[in-house]
Amino acid sequence: MAARSSAPVLGALCSTSDPKAEKGNVSEDESPLSARHWSISTGYRFQHSFRHFVGTTEQTQRERQKTQVVNYLNLFDVSLTYKINPRWSLTASLPIMNATRTYDHQLFNVYFHIPNAPDQVSHANGIGDLAVSAQVWLHRPPAEKGHNIAFSFGAVFPTGRDDARDTVQTVNGPQQVYVDQSIQTGSGGWGILLGTEAYQRVKKAVLYSSGTYLITPQERNGTPNASLAGVKLPPNPLTSTMSIPDQYLADGGVAYPVPKIRGLAAKFGLRYEGVKVRDLIGGSLGFRRPGYALSVEPGMQYERGKSTWSLNIPVAVQRNRKRSVPDLIQGKAGDAAFADYLILVGYARSF
Repeated sequence: MAARSSAPVLGALCSTSDPKAEKGNVSEDESPLSARHWSISTGYRFQHSFRHFVGTTEQTQRERQKTQVVNYLNLFDVSLTYKINPRWSLTASLPIMNATRTYDHQLFNVYFHIPNAPDQVSHANGIGDLAVSAQVWLHRPPAEKGHNIAFSFGAVFPTGRDDARDTVQTVNGPQQVYVDQSIQTGSGGWGILLGTEAYQRVKKAVLYSSGTYLITPQERNGTPNASLAGVKLPPNPLTSTMSIPDQYLADGGVAYPVPKIRGLAAKFGLRYEGVKVRDLIGGSLGFRRPGYALSVEPGMQYERGKSTWSLNIPVAVQRNRKRSVPDLIQGKAGDAAFADYLILVGYARSF
């Protein structure tokens, strides 16, 4: 779920800013949705998570106590697409992640009564899970007449590591631990990927929307849920290993060409992404942090020749750490750290 450009939005905006398109003189080969073209795209996502929530309530005492758990995530995504014809295309996408998770020493002092503990800093790097999908547009470009809708389906392969370890510092010296689920590069399970996207041209503006849902039939990956070194917690068979949760992403909004700057468009929309409490297929036990973030998403995209650049900065307006199935069974409520904003950068080139 890294940064990405919306192909239908680009196609529709191009037709509002290109004089030839206004007259209907763009050939099939010149259209951004034309056939017989390869395209490659790269995306980058930066995320700094540090605000803790239980449900929709922020745990402000964590910041005062300096007991936050802080994640820094840098996620790169490389996608290769082949357009079989103007309606059908195939895409392969591979994420690459670099992430750091820090437990402040005050957390050990306040919550576990372990004085003089050092900060525990763990790292994870590597490729994530490979996704391969096919997409079909209902209407054949360029005859869609200002609107279209597409559906995609595919598979996710467990090419990323779900059991990465790192060495952290404790009061008893260096100790190797499994890194937290939030910075593991892979989920450890196979997935079914479903998606849709649509657009509607309204004069010079374009209304756009897209959605992706990842179905994960496997319940757990077997990796121990033990990211805190030197802390003894009572064993819990419901959360002793990591869960493989379903995930989702939806966004939508409006894009409008910037006057007097050909190829530049401003965008504004909403973004909704999260982790499910219960999976559509299979069980939902194991350790997971379900919940969602709802964000307002300003952005821009610029097209020049065969290249397209995009920048989006979703700003969170609501964050909700929902109770997992083990939480519900035990009558508990866990917390999770969320970011204030994301930085999403994308680049795409057709050839």
